[in-house]
Amino acid sequence: MFDMDLQVREASPVLSESDLALIDVMQEDPRAPWAQIGQTIGVSAPTARRRWERLQADDSAWVTTHVGWNSGVVTAIVAVQCRPGAVETVIEAFVTHPRVVTIAEITGDHDLMLTVLVPDVHELRRFLRLGLTSHADVARMRTMLVTRMFLDGSHWRSGFGTSSRQVEARDGSTSPSASLSPALATAISILERNGRAPSSELASALGVSEAHARRFVHRAVRSGHIVQRIDVQLEQPRWPYSLVLWMVVPAGRLYSAAARISQRQSVRACAALAGGSANLYAIVWLSSLAEAPDVEMQIVQDGDVRVVERSIMLHYSKRMGHVFDGSQRRTGHVPWVDGAAT
Repeated sequence: MFDMDLQVREASPVLSESDLALIDVMQEDPRAPWAQIGQTIGVSAPTARRRWERLQADDSAWVTTHVGWNSGVVTAIVAVQCRPGAVETVIEAFVTHPRVVTIAEITGDHDLMLTVLVPDVHELRRFLRLGLTSHADVARMRTMLVTRMFLDGSHWRSGFGTSSRQVEARDGSTSPSASLSPALATAISILERNGRAPSSELASALGVSEAHARRFVHRAVRSGHIVQRIDVQLEQPRWPYSLVLWMVVPAGRLYSAAARISQRQSVRACAALAGGSANLYAIVWLSSLAEAPDVEMQIVQDGDVRVVERSIMLHYSKRMGHVFDGSQRRTGHVPWVDGAAT
């Protein structure tokens, strides 16, 4: 005999078209003035603010801030196979780890997919050896490094706003000369907790004027040292499924293939990889599982792109620092900067 949880969960609020239009506008600049946001969607500044505060209050949407790909950090995608019956134990062991920014349960040969952000490769090696591989319930793992981030969640648009999806051509590779300066770490630490933190708070922490603080954050975002985006609730009916594709592309065609794939509105992330069998990785949002074969066929329509592995994401326990329970409700946040400083 076994127990079944038959408790009826309260349904998450459905994002309306006007909600998604607001989110699309805020994706352009999550720290934009309310007057600017309101003008773009045709409402007053107070109305735009109230709508956003409602979305935040019921955890339908929020601002996510994290250290950027150009800040000198090392990003690793780690696929983990757990011992039978131990998936939850492994999740519990690493969900509060600052460097493990994302934990997703997936189908396929591995149980979990982790995104790990660390200051350098030495820190990654230490985490893998002393953290993951030393855990008794981790049976096997596969690690690949992100060499270039072509597309991330900050580029996503629902299509209901006035702005179109723009994939910037800026370099998304890790710069060896870049470093996480004290000022950058301070700004990220504040913005991780409140993506729309007042300029006065940033200025006080940085020891500069409010105007200087605004310029500093703006430059950091534009240069890819800080990433800000609007995230939406996990449980929503428009795109309830995520398809993960691991692909192989000839080196000479990698960038052109990534650019083509990244232009698809349903593609949530696209990155170049090194250190494994695949050199290109993508996450695609689906409205139904039946779409998966057609989406994959369209992505590989260029004969040089070959899918070597595919998975469906079953659940996020953590996404870019934000923690979720088994009912897909956001329950907390684990700051990255605090862990990177240890």
